Amino acid sequence: MGNRNGNMNKGTDEMEIARNEKRARRKRARRRAVLLQRIFAVLLVLVAAGGCFAFIWNLPVFRLDRELKAGEEYTQEEAFDEAIAYYEEALKIDSTSVKAYRYMANAYFGKEDNLQAKTVLLEGWQNTQDEGLLKYYCTTILNEAVAQINDGACTLETVQNILSVLEKDENNADAMELMNIAYERVVQGFQKENNADIFYDVNGQEGCLFPLYQQIMDKLFEIYGTSSSEEVKNIILKYSLIDVPELRISREHAKAYRGLLEKASALGENEAVSGLLSCLNKEEEIQNTFADMFTAFDAGNYEAAKDFVVSEAYTQIRDEFIGGTMEYWSGETYIPVSRETVILKQAEDGTWTFQFPKFEDDETTEGIITVWGNKMTDEGIQRSCIAYEPAKEGESYFPHIQYVISYMYSNVQKEKSFEAEMNYHFETRTWTEEGMTTDMIGGWGGPYQWEKTY
Repeated sequence: MGNRNGNMNKGTDEMEIARNEKRARRKRARRRAVLLQRIFAVLLVLVAAGGCFAFIWNLPVFRLDRELKAGEEYTQEEAFDEAIAYYEEALKIDSTSVKAYRYMANAYFGKEDNLQAKTVLLEGWQNTQDEGLLKYYCTTILNEAVAQINDGACTLETVQNILSVLEKDENNADAMELMNIAYERVVQGFQKENNADIFYDVNGQEGCLFPLYQQIMDKLFEIYGTSSSEEVKNIILKYSLIDVPELRISREHAKAYRGLLEKASALGENEAVSGLLSCLNKEEEIQNTFADMFTAFDAGNYEAAKDFVVSEAYTQIRDEFIGGTMEYWSGETYIPVSRETVILKQAEDGTWTFQFPKFEDDETTEGIITVWGNKMTDEGIQRSCIAYEPAKEGESYFPHIQYVISYMYSNVQKEKSFEAEMNYHFETRTWTEEGMTTDMIGGWGGPYQWEKTY
């Protein structure tokens, strides 16, 4: 019994131990599970925190700030190219960043690339409409203009730059003032150089300023059209007149100039503008009067001059020159007419006249007509004469030819006698290096036509 009880107690103890070990293993397992859960939870927190940090780190606002700060550091070190590269990256992040445009412009100014700096400021204003960038841009342009004025280097390009400010800010008082000052300096430069050819570009001559001048005037009219500013109107009237003693200009540009003066005159009464416009209107009238004759002479149709030299339009021109009553068109005795070039002249009292170059003064001409405005009478009857010099052939001036058509009162040799009557003469004058030869046809086209060479 005792052994049986002992064995039973021993068995019970072993079972208790086994149960205790089992419970201990379960506790350890639970503790490991809790620990793993806690570790996993911590890991989850860390992962989440890291992801959040990465997200925040890559937000555009923080990326932009890092690029700008890096650019600033390089700018302070005068490493301008590196700074510009960072500012470009900043603009890729935010193309409307005012700071990026301003800082980049400063970097370009630092490397003395003013043109690119102005380009950046202008693009920045266009992309952001930030008034600060616009003001920075305009101030830069005007400061450069002031420097050119002070250095005596003011040109129409300077005027165009000032005008670009007025175009964007039509109420900019500084730009208005500089437009007026620049005009005086530009005109002074023209007068000092005594250059009558500033607007002349016939046959591809370089240096013609008229296209730039026309752009300036067109832009002024455009600004006035939107602002109706009295200040802009006064600038237009001032720039309408190039205050020089003489101005040589192509016919094409003379037409365009007349159009500009018409627009300026429409803004209000201005005696100086009206006077020059009247002068150019007269020049246009003369061109229209001789247009058909140029066409006929170019074609070798000299017969057409017979009717023209006795027409009221031509004889009135002839008589006005003889009598000294011709308005605006200046010339004496033999007065040339050109289709290519006009010479505008301003007297000391501010009045304007025009004239045309002679053949020898414009050897590239396509042909010159000459009005004979001298008093030549036969038995008290005034002759009516006109001449034409066609374009030269080749590079040499010689041989040079002039055709002269005259209608006069003179003796005509008939069958048995000479009788005085009105008749036409046609002369072909040929100049060579040795001298001049004249082929004369008298009674031209009549039944008693005669020819003579001398």
